[in-house]
Amino acid sequence: MGHLRETTKAAYRNAWRHVDATFGRWPVAKIEHADVAHWVTSLSARSGPDLVRYAHRVLCLLLDHAMRSRRVPVNVARGIRLPKRPPARERFLTAPQVQALADKLGGESDLVLAMTYLGLRWSELAALKVADVDLVRRRVHVVERATEVGGRIDVSAPKSRASNRHIAIPGLLVAMLQSRVEGRPLDALVFTAPDGGYLRNRNWRTRSGFDEAVKALGLDVTPHDLGRTFGSLARAAGADLRWVQKAMGHESITTTARIYAHLYDDELDSVAAALDRIGRGQ
Repeated sequence: MGHLRETTKAAYRNAWRHVDATFGRWPVAKIEHADVAHWVTSLSARSGPDLVRYAHRVLCLLLDHAMRSRRVPVNVARGIRLPKRPPARERFLTAPQVQALADKLGGESDLVLAMTYLGLRWSELAALKVADVDLVRRRVHVVERATEVGGRIDVSAPKSRASNRHIAIPGLLVAMLQSRVEGRPLDALVFTAPDGGYLRNRNWRTRSGFDEAVKALGLDVTPHDLGRTFGSLARAAGADLRWVQKAMGHESITTTARIYAHLYDDELDSVAAALDRIGRGQ
């Protein structure tokens, strides 16, 4: 697993525990399709669909290897009906809600604004360095991410080629970013923990009062949702789906369309109104 990211390795290890609990002592040639189907059903009764699907994936990889090494003729884990993921909740803030949340956090408000108006994931915000911020061209270059895995910070390249991207800096963030980067070494982190190291999501949420502020405002969002709010606000500002895809670092436009599908409702009304005007010769 040397080529895998630490986050992926950790996910595989967690998933393997569930595979090992049932099939760890079975000869792979003795595992049958019905055994895997029963295991998936049993695991689904006590675990969420994401874990079930990931555990099944690990078993499939193991049996794929067994096929390549000619220990089994077919992969009996293929073709199993898996639990469907529930539709993702739409948790996007309006611009006034973003500002209200930022106001609640006081000295930590610029993190909220940076995630919202730059579309940064938490891991990308935590890894951002002074060298990545170009205030002359008004661009932020996403080149790394810092993810907490097993209690330590793993710094790596973005998860896909599309995630390595340049993002335009809105004017409302220029002064804030300038105060964070001016006069500092190029390899310094833009946003840091109190000890000067990498930010950790849970620690920051507690220290900044983020969770309390969200509750006080009657919202139901996490820092992750702030990055997604960027796409929603960009669409409202007139950005097309391709622009949002590129700015958010989605490898596939299908992902972008799935996340922001609900925004098409307003566009349907706008197009209908425009067709009405054309039909009336206006």
